[in-house]
Amino acid sequence: MAGIIGRLKEYYSKVMNLPDAPTKIARGAALGFALDFLPIPLISIPIAYVLARVVGGNGLAGALTAAFFKWAVPFFYVLNMFTGSLVIGLHMPEEVKAVTVTGTTPADWVEKLAHLGYPFLAGSFINSCIAGLVIYFVVRRLLMIRQGRKGIVNAQKCE
Repeated sequence: MAGIIGRLKEYYSKVMNLPDAPTKIARGAALGFALDFLPIPLISIPIAYVLARVVGGNGLAGALTAAFFKWAVPFFYVLNMFTGSLVIGLHMPEEVKAVTVTGTTPADWVEKLAHLGYPFLAGSFINSCIAGLVIYFVVRRLLMIRQGRKGIVNAQKCE
């Protein structure tokens, strides 16, 4: 067990000490976080991994971020409805019923999403873009500061 933990720590150090690690990790984390705002239930984790790899980001960072923030998806969906209603100009219904996913087929899920309509889809797109950009710049900046402190890259690049 100690050997596995040692190898994981070594791999972590190796990845974090790469000069382009902040950009790749931030790109993956931003994609993973942004995908949680979109109506892609459960498959957003593998999609985040593949999409992060395709755009040159860290696939593991994308998948882990998408998986970690699954607990917040209900809050993201309510925020999507609010943002979409605000942008489109429609009023949110007073009582928004919970959409259950358990035991439903993909066709049922799509039908339930269709009931949410344009405000939800518009809000999910807007919130996804904004959240992805914010997470990208914050994570990238924090990782660049970390590398500057460790002496991995020139400290002037961090500023």
